Amino acid sequence: MKKITLIFILILVLGTSLVKNSTKKIEDKIFTINDNIGSLKVELGEVMLESDYLSSPEKLLQYKAQYFEKDLIKINIIQIKKISKKKNNFIEVTDFIEKIKVNE
Repeated sequence: MKKITLIFILILVLGTSLVKNSTKKIEDKIFTINDNIGSLKVELGEVMLESDYLSSPEKLLQYKAQYFEKDLIKINIIQIKKISKKKNNFIEVTDFIEKIKVNE
């Protein structure tokens, strides 16, 4: 009777340790997956922000009218200049977009 009880207790201890080890492995996998999901949620939030607010010209025009009213003005892109520093501390001002000559 003592041998059967001892074997039964030994089987329970081994079974418990196997279940505990497998549970620990599953918990590690769950932690890793949750960590990956957290970083993906942050990235999704950034992409959604960019998509919702920055990629739509209509949305930008709506924000311009809503928040800036007369603060922003429309200019021709040819009027934009580029400032670059040259050797000997000289500053050169050039057109942002080079004018294209069309030969007709």
